[in-house]
Amino acid sequence: MTNTEITIHTDGSCLGNPGRGGWAATLRRYEDGKEVKKRSINGGVKHTTNNRMEMTAAIQGLRQIRRDEKAQITVFSDSLLLIRGMTEWMPTWQTNGWHKAGGKPVENRDLWEELLAASDGLNLQWEWVRGHAVDQKNEEVDALAVAAAIGSTSRCPRDRGYAA
Repeated sequence: MTNTEITIHTDGSCLGNPGRGGWAATLRRYEDGKEVKKRSINGGVKHTTNNRMEMTAAIQGLRQIRRDEKAQITVFSDSLLLIRGMTEWMPTWQTNGWHKAGGKPVENRDLWEELLAASDGLNLQWEWVRGHAVDQKNEEVDALAVAAAIGSTSRCPRDRGYAA
């Protein structure tokens, strides 16, 4: 039996905020500590915000995973909003009818709900990485997200089942 892990590095970019946006995710599958598969996806939107692109990157990355995947999956992001939302704030938001502690509605509720659906049933961890701090994998997805925001590239396979 092999020890399997999947990592998903994500990033969002926005040229102006709001403005043209891009998102990217790179998925890597490891078996017994050795990388055996890699896939990168990205896409762009004409008018959006940086937070929406950060969240979209995670959603699109998670959508590539088969629902019956048993591997440990770790999502890496330089967005503290995304990481804290998924690891700390989500239960309170849901209990409070999607309102923050101060009573204001949670922004981008549609994407938070998509994140919950994409995460459902997966053995998932969320990890923050410092952006633009010479983390090669974060820099890789940053470049893909910026390229998508500019409009020069977009790779988003429709099929799910990355782990197949």
